[in-house]
Parts: sequence; C-alpha cells; structure tokens
Amino acid sequence: MFSQRYSLTPLWTSCLLALCILDVWTSAQQQSRRSRQMPSLTSSSSSTSSGNLSESAESKVERLGQAFKQNVRDLREKSSCLDMVFLVDESSSVGANNFLSELRFIRKMLSDFPVAQEDTRVALVTFSSKTHVVTRVDHISAPKPHQHKCSLFNKEIPAINYRGGGTYTKGAFQRAAVSRDDAGLAKSAELNLATLLCQTHGQMGSV
Repeated sequence: MFSQRYSLTPLWTSCLLALCILDVWTSAQQQSRRSRQMPSLTSSSSSTSSGNLSESAESKVERLGQAFKQNVRDLREKSSCLDMVFLVDESSSVGANNFLSELRFIRKMLSDFPVAQEDTRVALVTFSSKTHVVTRVDHISAPKPHQHKCSLFNKEIPAINYRGGGTYTKGAFQRAAVSRDDAGLAKSAELNLATLLCQTHGQMGSV
C-alpha cells in the first residue's frame, strides 16, 4: 500500500521557475565567457554595460531562486511522502557543463528531503533525441530498500553521463508517465511533482 503522497499546488509554477533559473543562469554564464574572450579594445562604457547586464541576470536568478525555495518549503510542510520526477535535458544545446549544473540543482533540491521508500521517492529521466530518452534513476515504479539518499547522491547521480543530441521533450513526459503507471499511482487522486530542467523549447512535435 503506497503512502499518501502530495504534490505542490502550483505544480507548473515550480517547473517554470526551475526552467527560468537554469536558463537565466546559463545566459549569465555565457555572457561572462563572451566578455572574457573579447579583446581589450572595448571602451569602459561597454564594460560597464556588460557588468550591469551580468548583475541584472544574477539578480533575476536570485529572485527566481527565492520563489522556488518558498514553493519547496510549502511542499515540505504538506508531507514528506512525495514522488518527485526530474526530466533533465541533455541535448547538444545544453552542453556538458550545463548538464552537470542541472544535476547539481537536483542534488541541492533533494538535500532538503528524506529520500527513502516511505518518504520521498525519486525518478530521473534524461532526454535528448527520440532514441535517447532514458530513465537513469527510478525509486518509484519498483522501490527497493537500498534506494535512499546515500545511494542516490554517491552512486546513481554521479554515474549519469552526458551524451548530447536533439530535444525530444514529449518523450521525457511519456517516460515519466510510464513510471507513474507502473507504480500504480495513475489510479490515485493525488498528484506528483514533476520538475522539468530544459535549456531549449524543444523540437517540432516534441510537445
């Protein structure tokens, strides 16, 4: 018998916040790299402008981050019994470094939750091209005693490697639905938290 499980009420708000935080942070990082690569012929005014843009992006990340943290706190107050599915973009437009940032984001978010069979159960799906939609972590469809936070942080997440490819977002949602159905949760009235970490809008036919 599955424990009673809840979802964050503003589900898609959380998903979009996660997406915006990653996207703005990535843009700030790219802007910073471009500034370092440009020759020193730029004027002081353009340097000041670039600095202001970077500060603005960082400020936006901070605001979005605070809003997302508040949603997470609200979620924890409802119950520790949760099913959390992370859909992680590993397309070529993301790149290896940003893919690692996505995984770090997941680790940081889960650090506030007790990951275990009777508490928070986790699934993680990476997606790129149609043939590369893979469930990398699955504590939901067939939970086992050894699936806990230590194994997740020390073995399962570190074993996830970046491959690149297209952006088949639809496939990620379909794979998440399969995990839910296999767990018998489709018949339940409770919803589950799904967080999409994505760098692009996806390819035609992907949603």
